[in-house]
Amino acid sequence: MKHNVIWLIAGAATLAACGSDDGGGTTSRTTPNELSGANFVTPAQCGAGSVPETGLQGQVSLADRESGRSKQGYKCNMELVGQYQGEGSTWVNPSYKTCSYMGTTFTGIPKKVSQGVQVIDASNPSNPTLSANLTSPAFLQSTWESLKVNEARGLLGGVAVGPVLSAGFFDIYDIGTDCAKPTLLNSFAANLTLPANLIGHEGAWSPDGNTYWATGLNPGSITAIDTSNPSLPRILYTTVASPSNHGFELSEDGNRMYLTSLTPPGVIILDTSSIQNRDPVPMLSEVGSVYWEDGDLSQHTIPVFYNGKPFVIAVDEGGAGAARIIDISDETAPVVVSKLKLAIHAEANAAIRAADTANNGSFGYEGHYCGVDRKINPTAIACGYFQSGVRVFDIRDPLSAKEIAYYNPPAQSEKKAQLAGSEHASSALGFTADLSTDWCSSPPRFVGSDQIWVTCQDNGFMVLRFTNDVYPLK
Repeated sequence: MKHNVIWLIAGAATLAACGSDDGGGTTSRTTPNELSGANFVTPAQCGAGSVPETGLQGQVSLADRESGRSKQGYKCNMELVGQYQGEGSTWVNPSYKTCSYMGTTFTGIPKKVSQGVQVIDASNPSNPTLSANLTSPAFLQSTWESLKVNEARGLLGGVAVGPVLSAGFFDIYDIGTDCAKPTLLNSFAANLTLPANLIGHEGAWSPDGNTYWATGLNPGSITAIDTSNPSLPRILYTTVASPSNHGFELSEDGNRMYLTSLTPPGVIILDTSSIQNRDPVPMLSEVGSVYWEDGDLSQHTIPVFYNGKPFVIAVDEGGAGAARIIDISDETAPVVVSKLKLAIHAEANAAIRAADTANNGSFGYEGHYCGVDRKINPTAIACGYFQSGVRVFDIRDPLSAKEIAYYNPPAQSEKKAQLAGSEHASSALGFTADLSTDWCSSPPRFVGSDQIWVTCQDNGFMVLRFTNDVYPLK
């Protein structure tokens, strides 16, 4: 059964959420207003130099896994420029300027040679190198999905998560001065940081960099940390906002949080203005929400605008929902308008999905994190879809997405022993993973006019380049 460990954490919340009543006689797990349309994106047309998938869109067939074909990887209109594999990486690994930051797994600490967050200098994209190890308390024990960059202030932050959930430590580094040599800002007594967090699993910055938000899984805790003085972070506010929550982003002005719900899957819009404005008695209030039934374990959000009209892109890491685009013009009644599903996600292919991925750990072809090329009138989005690799879509028309490229890196089954930093290869959530594909779970970042920088758990940090003139979109 997929997601065994996560379901143990969220199980109580599942029962509470699915049986709750909103006072009007309707359960919270209801199918929302959802515009009809194509459920699956048009597959990419692979040009010269491609090594395309042999099965369905997004599939690595059981035959390819058993024959060893998946060790060659699959690529369509993309190529590898440079790579730093190291000992592998964990769930979310951001990049900034010419650097990337690779978190590594908690369970691998006794075996890892290179501890903490790995700083990768990619100033030469064809030859990325390790430039530093960040081993402050939160970064040492694993940051999971909380390791995030604030570009406005050049800050890197993350909370202690450990095996799945943890408390206390929150580390902040200056990466604006030299991204390859970060400086710990909130340290005392050598490398010890000030505790400034309650329960942590996910995290993100307000765009102005003055607040870092951390969320726990169950029972849906949220903590706002004041980082206006990054040398002395302090808790502003903490609450339980929902039965269970996960990742999120905030609006550009910091007044709205687009929070994902683990179960039921969906998005909750919260008014965060009183925390953003530092009101004497801060509070959060719900503005609107939307839930769905063709996915599970909603993971994170990206707010975007098309010609001034607001949307949110939401990604599920469970079920076959993948990612979807939501119209939030009316914040009180969001509407799902399109989906970024692949052919392998079709309901009719459920048995195929189960057979393909049964021996490769707790995640299959689900989504995890995405990144857009820009938030105002985006043209493309790149998503990590675990065993389906990195997928890139044309989203100039939010109602009709098209796939333009993908890169599913070579399976690393022969290197399992050296991947102590890979969550996929070494942790409890990997279970009996045969490493017949990688797990691509990290947010891809568009760099320059033709590159994607991304980290997959077994292959580590990779610089990818578009080929066949598929991007930039004209």
